[in-house]
Order: sequence, then C-alpha cells, then structure tokens
Amino acid sequence: MGWVSLIACLPTAPAAPTLAALAPTLLPPTASPPTITPTAIPTNTLTPTTTPVPSHTPTATATPTPACNTPGRIETGYYPSQIDGPQRAFRIYLPPCYGQDGRVYPVLYLLHGNGQDETKWDSVGIDEAADSGVFSHSLPPVIIVMPAGGWAMYHTSGGPWSFEAVIVDSLVPYIDAAYCAWRVPAGRAIGGISRGGYWALEIAFRHPTHFASAGGHSAALLDIAAGPDLNPQYTGLTHGLGALRVYLDAGANDLGVLPNLERLHEDMVNAGIPHEWHLNEGGHDDAYWASQSANYLAWYAAPWPQDRQQYPPCAQAPANPH
Repeated sequence: MGWVSLIACLPTAPAAPTLAALAPTLLPPTASPPTITPTAIPTNTLTPTTTPVPSHTPTATATPTPACNTPGRIETGYYPSQIDGPQRAFRIYLPPCYGQDGRVYPVLYLLHGNGQDETKWDSVGIDEAADSGVFSHSLPPVIIVMPAGGWAMYHTSGGPWSFEAVIVDSLVPYIDAAYCAWRVPAGRAIGGISRGGYWALEIAFRHPTHFASAGGHSAALLDIAAGPDLNPQYTGLTHGLGALRVYLDAGANDLGVLPNLERLHEDMVNAGIPHEWHLNEGGHDDAYWASQSANYLAWYAAPWPQDRQQYPPCAQAPANPH
C-alpha cells in the first residue's frame, strides 16, 4: 500500500461544530498547518577597518567557524512533580556540541505510549535521526526531552492534577531553567506516539499558545473518560488553535486507532482547521515509528532557523543534572 499525505487549508471563519456532531468514534487524526517562522534575533554586522602600514596594506582573513564533529548525547535527569512525584525521570537528547556557542536551542517534547517508558523514542532511533540531520545540515540542533509516563499518564484524562499539568506546570519550567532552552512558544513543540499522542494533542489543544507545533503519531484517541473539554476529538475543533501547527499520522494497518484519528482529520478538514494528515504503510509498532522518525523531526524543525546566530544567548551555563 502506498501512503497518502494531505495538507488541509484554513478557510475564513469556520463554523463552530456542535457536540452532537462531534461524537468521537474512538480513534486518531492528522494534517498540516502553516509554517511558523520564529522571529530572527538581529545581529550587528561589524565593518572591519584596516589601519594602513607604510610597507603594505594587510588583507583581512576570515576565520572559519570550526565544524562540530561531536555527536549528540542522551542523559537521564529528574524533575520534581507535586502530582506524580516527588520526582519523575526523563531522558534528554543534547545535540552535537551542545552549549559551545552559548546560544539557546529549540526544544521538542516527545511522549511515549501505554506500557512503554522514557527509552521508547531512543529505541526507535530519534537520536540517530537528529544527529544525522545536524551533520547533513538538514536540521538545526534541537534538544529532545523524553519524559517517563507514570500514574498520571495512565489514570488521568487531562486538566488540573493530570499528566497535562505534570508536563505544562512541572516539566517544561524545569527544562527551561536547567538547560539552554529557547523559552518561548515559537521554540517549543510536543508530540507523542499512541497514548503519548493522545496527551500531546490534549495538552497542545488546551494550551495552543504554549507550543509552535503538536504531533499525534498513531495517537490513541480512545479515552472514554475524557469529556468534550479534554478529548482532542472535541477540543481540536472547539478550541481556537490559532497558529498551532498540527501533524496527524498512522499506519494503514493500525486498525485500533485509525478510525478515531481519521475522524478527527476529517472533522478538522470540514471545519477548515489547518493540519497535516499522513496515512502510511505500517501498523502500531516500533517498525512503523522508526520508519517515520526522520520525517517527524523534519516537520517539527521546519519553522526553526538553521543559523545559530539567530537564537538568543543562553542565560545560564548549561546544566548537567545527575
């Protein structure tokens, strides 16, 4: 089977859907919105002046910036959480030559699925894909945060005192303070696979001004306890998503999550809400996610500048919490 990629375009003033028309079918969606380009940080251009010397006029020679040949690294850290604590674990990918240029990095939060842990994204090759993109100059260096799930991920559906609050109120502020993170919405994205895909959409749809992009990869929109104020099948239509970029995808053989996810995609198309939808070959497994990891990274990184000089200086020395 081939794969289908569709970009839905935003019409003017879409009509707000009624709850009766939005009854969830219990499965996932996808699509593509407009690219957000973060505001470039202006840099001063220095005009060199040459001091004449009687015997000759020296010629200025540009000093090339040394290429970074050091691979990125993955470390383990812990952050405090009142909801699911006292501490929660996370893995973090720090890009090649992290911290050496004294500037901040965009941050991508990636959530794992049900029955998985914080090593899942590493196991499907997200770090290798990131390194490859940096060394080939097809991706900017990014920080990737992969938190452990825990009780709140599996036993809450959203809102205060849920996994949503763990991420928004505990993890993001911790990463902003401890690392050279670009601490603005334009420099932050969130995505997840399976149950993590549910949470990525739930969080971003309820906090669309906190993130530039959100991805539901094989998102399991199956939480029957999630009401219209939490369920992404509703909030994706009834909450104003503004400039939030949205990506939805699934394997054509992923029959468990495909109906609801495809329903969300179709409802967003009918409501004129921009998003990307990708139906690919594959199922609900590591082979599928590994085959898509590079595509995911390319999409998340698309709005972020390649030129490191466009990023603000890092406010603190890079931390290395262990």
